[in-house]
Amino acid sequence: MISCYRDSHGFPRVEPNDVHPLVGWYLEQDIQQSPTTCDELLAILEAVEGGKRSEWSGTGNAHTLTIKPEEVSIVNEWDENNSQAQLPLSLFRQCIEVWRVFISLPV
Repeated sequence: MISCYRDSHGFPRVEPNDVHPLVGWYLEQDIQQSPTTCDELLAILEAVEGGKRSEWSGTGNAHTLTIKPEEVSIVNEWDENNSQAQLPLSLFRQCIEVWRVFISLPV
């Protein structure tokens, strides 16, 4: 999954380990240090999984995130090669949960 750490300047970073690097970039660049955004995404994931929403899509600072019942898609809007990652909802939820806990820790 992912590992989180603070770089030499104190900024939160993600080591993607066995997930696509775009997951880490999305967390760092779009969610940044916002537990509220994490909570909103977790609620959206629950709504899509539970059938209350058919899908959801939104563009942040650098990426477009699309949540569908079968997968989550992350597209880097600034990459000329249109980097894209797809992953299961459950794995994306775990990444969001780990990031939320990490960014909520005192520095």
